[in-house]
Amino acid sequence: MGVARDIPGFGGADITVLQDISFPRLFYGDPVAFAVLPYGGLCLSPDKTDAYIAANGIRCMDAPEQPLYGVDHLNKVVGPSHAPLAPDTIVTESTVTALTSLTPQEYVDAASAAVGQSRGFFYWSKSGSLSLGFLRAPSIRTPITVDPNFRTPYSSGFHAGVQREVRNNLAAYADLFHRDIRNILGVRVTNLAFGARLGIIGAPVPGTGDQLINSYGPWFSGRYDALVVGFRKTMSGRFTLEANYTYANAVDNLLNSGLNSDVQTGGGVRLMGVNGPTDSFVGVPPAVSDPNTGQTNASGPFTASNGNPVPQAGKYYYGPNLDRGPSDLAVAHTFLMHGLVQLPKQFEFSAIFRAQSGFKYSRGFATSLTDLDGDGLPDGADLTAGRNHFTAPPYVNMDLRAAKWFRLGDRAKLETLIEFFNLLNRANPSQIQNGSSVAPVPFGTVMQVLPGREGQAGIKIEF
Repeated sequence: MGVARDIPGFGGADITVLQDISFPRLFYGDPVAFAVLPYGGLCLSPDKTDAYIAANGIRCMDAPEQPLYGVDHLNKVVGPSHAPLAPDTIVTESTVTALTSLTPQEYVDAASAAVGQSRGFFYWSKSGSLSLGFLRAPSIRTPITVDPNFRTPYSSGFHAGVQREVRNNLAAYADLFHRDIRNILGVRVTNLAFGARLGIIGAPVPGTGDQLINSYGPWFSGRYDALVVGFRKTMSGRFTLEANYTYANAVDNLLNSGLNSDVQTGGGVRLMGVNGPTDSFVGVPPAVSDPNTGQTNASGPFTASNGNPVPQAGKYYYGPNLDRGPSDLAVAHTFLMHGLVQLPKQFEFSAIFRAQSGFKYSRGFATSLTDLDGDGLPDGADLTAGRNHFTAPPYVNMDLRAAKWFRLGDRAKLETLIEFFNLLNRANPSQIQNGSSVAPVPFGTVMQVLPGREGQAGIKIEF
């Protein structure tokens, strides 16, 4: 989950962040020059005071339209008639009243207002240090819990196959695979009020505290079905050959699926919250009304005036299933062929050819990001078109290897070889522009390709 560490200097307060989230303190020189702090978009100087910034006209390089706050900016957040804090004063929840004459809640509210943010932007962490929400989102703050009904991920499935020998050294085969993947682990907000999608962003369920709770648990699931047909010729007549075609249909509701866990690789549970489901709500929705149109979900679902989906009241609703769609981890069609030919005089050629349909991707938002469930985190994709609704251009690749053997006495032999990768020099896509079509690069344009033709030569001795 990361280790909390305190970063002193902002208004005499320690700002607690997680060790696995970098806190940029970049200075590019006067008069243009400070990185935008990612925690809510603040532009913060690591060493210049408000007076110096104003006198020299320094501005934020990454967002010149935003105010640049000096290192002493929060030193002036004190009670009426109270002197500003001295430089490098450490402010904690237990000492703030004695230092500023403000209560802890009054101080964080005043500090939020001092940087032009709404109430709740700053808060006191569990360690008592002044903290702020990652990307302004209360859902990324502590507390983080483990689901009390935590279950171990598991898969159930079956495989049926048939193989028939067509003639000597040649066989045809077919295989059918099915697998259900249950209890895929991830993070979602478990106390998000249903009405947050219509009202106060980040509102928790009454009685669960004043902060959203990220819970690590078995929230996601998937399914994989595949049919493989092919033939195999074993070595005879100095060559072997195998070819097969695979049709796969893989579906899951894991919006940011992958083969590794952010918890284990340094992102931490907090960062996993950003990669959580588009809709975290799970349960029976209450009856709500759109404050602008008066529409209600009492008798059926509707789309609110802010564009958010509102499911019907009284019927169980599983929000993560809003992300259900083609999996990121499989492609629909794959043709694979590989073989080896042995020629006279110890020459040998082998090759692998693969052609497959392109990877799936979703469309980004045309204008601004949305927040469908109201947890304070922008959604990563425009789901009106469906998750992974679009397909990249196909992938075609051929690798070739040529080798010749030389005997060195009775116990040793030397192999010289040359290998080519992507022999066809095809520009196979690795990244697609999935943003708006009004962007400088049109939607669906290939932005980056995998390496072109490459070759290498080598010598190997066996003895």
